[in-house]
Amino acid sequence: MTDIRAVRSMFRTDKSLPAHQAISAGLVHRKTVHGVLWLPFIFGGLEYLALLRHGDKLLLDSDVYLHLGIGQWIIDHRAFPHADPFSFTVVGTNWITSAWLSEMLYLAAFRLAGWAGPVVLAALAVATAFFLLTRLLLRTLPPIAVSVLVGSAMIVTTSHLHARPHVLAFPVMVLWANAIVEAAEQRRAPSLLYLALMCLWANLHGSFTLGLALILPFAAEALWTADRSARARLAFQWIRFGLLALGAACLTPYGPESILVTFRLFGLGPVLSAIGEWQPQDFGVYNPFEICLLAGMAYVLYSGFKLSPLRIVLLLAVIYQTLAHLRYIDVMALVAPFFVARPLAQHLSRSPQPNDLSMTASTRRWSIAFAVALIGLTVFVVKMIDFSPARSPSAALETIKEAKSSRIFNDYPFGSYLIYRGIPPFIDSRAELYGAEYITRYRRAVGLQDVSDLIRLLDEYRITATLLSPTTPAVALFDRMEGWERVYTDDIAVVHVYRGNADPKSIPDGTSAVKQFRPQ
Repeated sequence: MTDIRAVRSMFRTDKSLPAHQAISAGLVHRKTVHGVLWLPFIFGGLEYLALLRHGDKLLLDSDVYLHLGIGQWIIDHRAFPHADPFSFTVVGTNWITSAWLSEMLYLAAFRLAGWAGPVVLAALAVATAFFLLTRLLLRTLPPIAVSVLVGSAMIVTTSHLHARPHVLAFPVMVLWANAIVEAAEQRRAPSLLYLALMCLWANLHGSFTLGLALILPFAAEALWTADRSARARLAFQWIRFGLLALGAACLTPYGPESILVTFRLFGLGPVLSAIGEWQPQDFGVYNPFEICLLAGMAYVLYSGFKLSPLRIVLLLAVIYQTLAHLRYIDVMALVAPFFVARPLAQHLSRSPQPNDLSMTASTRRWSIAFAVALIGLTVFVVKMIDFSPARSPSAALETIKEAKSSRIFNDYPFGSYLIYRGIPPFIDSRAELYGAEYITRYRRAVGLQDVSDLIRLLDEYRITATLLSPTTPAVALFDRMEGWERVYTDDIAVVHVYRGNADPKSIPDGTSAVKQFRPQ
């Protein structure tokens, strides 16, 4: 009956078409609509299943330990940290966590399902982000163009998908970017309802400052393209929205200090580029981002696709940051598509009118069945797969505890695990806490660029044990230093313990208020 009505509608709206062409067009239209409706589910479902299947890769980044440790500290003390309570080197130094809500969510998931909890939570957040990205882009672009953009985004973000706070902010980032760009294109200010998104984002992850940064350029675009008679009113609306968004971003346990963390981080200068995700792109090896970037450039050169000057500047800024810092690949994948969506639709000679994404009763039933199937599959996978992190220095740490060594000179990646186990680290991944001078000194010492300063550090902080990676240059020095003995070695960590004249028990160890986790 529905098909007959659709055909009759075709006859009524376009009587110039012969009957057989009308029937064909009606069936093609119906298939296209169904394809548009299911595309978000396809991309979101595939991403979720892929991440669930290879969930151990989401736990490769050791920072997952840090965030669980911070979440546990908040639970134990029923307070938010304002000074470092974890290390023994900078303990008491001003420090806040701008991702407290994400840390609480990960901790809750961990307590509920062990290591499978953070994996499922992170996978669900990433899949939701790509579902939303697909659905929102379909409002402007044809399915093929959306498939290319979203497929490329899924490929390039693979290297930065970890069970960490930044992925929980992905869905919020997508919704916010779409709201800002869409408002500018419609020559209006965003709805004040989106202020709740900014408040949520500010408590999930420090990347919320990007959301604030998007307001000014798109407000300028909206004013530039609006009628002169409407500019004063429009300017007031954007200024109001911007100020309220800034206020919403301050609705955190730390107020405006959450915004200042971003400036402290970038204030590290050249030291920042030496830290994992802040390193530049490496085109010396196969890089999916390089392939996608060159393919995009080739399309622009061949087709003559154009953007407005303002959007060119914005897109180049995102590309530059992505080339300079690996972690900006998320912005390139989830935010930049909105910069080009409407101009691309016009370039493809497509009227930028929304696709009909309304769901029929049949589609809703299939959607519910799809969700139930995913839940069932999730339960099955969680029971069948061991998601425990594969490269934790747990055995090495047990050796140190048996030796009753109190102060550990650790490699940078091991600091988070020490916090997770309730042991004060020498250094960990909170770069904005330690500062450029301290990190530079540490890196020069552990890399044997300044051996004399390494000796001073050991004496200054009364180090009694080391926990270093086998490839760390300082390992060879400790093998030869008088009073130090290698007591443990595996492919993850090497442990040296001081056997000199000083009694380790007489050296006051650092204090840590972290409740020790039971090893999983």
